[in-house]
Amino acid sequence: MNRKIVLLAAALLTASVCLAGTPRRSPNSPYQYGKRFYIAVQGGPMTTLSENASSYSANDRTWERLALHGQLSIGYNFTDAFDIRISGSYNRPAGALSPWAGFYPYRFDAYHVFADVEWDFNSMAEHYVTFSPKVYVGLGAAYTTRFAAPEHPSQVIEEPNLVPGFRFGSVLEFDGRSGFGWFIDLGFEFFTDWYDGQVPSGFPFDIDPKLGIGIIYHIPR
Repeated sequence: MNRKIVLLAAALLTASVCLAGTPRRSPNSPYQYGKRFYIAVQGGPMTTLSENASSYSANDRTWERLALHGQLSIGYNFTDAFDIRISGSYNRPAGALSPWAGFYPYRFDAYHVFADVEWDFNSMAEHYVTFSPKVYVGLGAAYTTRFAAPEHPSQVIEEPNLVPGFRFGSVLEFDGRSGFGWFIDLGFEFFTDWYDGQVPSGFPFDIDPKLGIGIIYHIPR
């Protein structure tokens, strides 16, 4: 089964590259961004899935797990199909200590840095259009500190923490002829267990699902 998945992924990638190289009937389109830098800013809701996040729901406080995040990105389109972006973001996620003897919620500061590779499906079409769906994968790290943790009979929060991470997601971008556009970014960031300041246990990652709405500007050459 794993071999079939790898072969299918390779076939799709090969087909995508071939389609990306197909000559366009409309060259010099205003939505053709190869060899251009861009800058983007976004923000929106997020949450953290960690060891004891379910205790929020068990205490009818599910919505308190939500937080806001902000992200600034600088990228470069090497071709019409591929770009690389460097992003920095901040959020203050929620966690919970072991539910033994009560409910112990807390929050902390999280600073993220990621380098992503993006694939633009607009490059596969015969004509470049205003709508540009993308997918991305990336590697990065998180620095977490300022844990506002309550007293707990048997658990101690460790801080600060610097942990590696990776992420993947998709972007739906809508561009204007001026180079400005707006987009929706849905991603999932995975960090090793010390991200939330607690001793690793169970699932080896803490996960930040994020929904971002932002604006982008493709800088003219």
